[in-house]
Amino acid sequence: MPAQRASIAVTEAEMAEQPDERTSFPVEGDQRLPVGPGHDSSFDPAILDFGHYAGRSIEELAEIDPDYLRWLERHPSGVRYRSEIQRVLGVVRRSLEWGR
Repeated sequence: MPAQRASIAVTEAEMAEQPDERTSFPVEGDQRLPVGPGHDSSFDPAILDFGHYAGRSIEELAEIDPDYLRWLERHPSGVRYRSEIQRVLGVVRRSLEWGR
């Protein structure tokens, strides 16, 4: 066991001697503006923009894979679509129903 630790320590020491080749990347545009979706966002809560079903509508998915929508409604990645999923599936949740 000590021999393995010594070889790991040597490897870490060798790695520490390597130059750091990470570099930053340039940011175009006004660097004072925040990055990410904002008022000019093209986000549409009726159309998925990620994953296997990217480009498909919530209404279309309700027809072909409603179980996926039920999962997405509970998953953090679906928080942006939650109200549209509930509208399409006709789900109105009350606070007491969440645990059931």
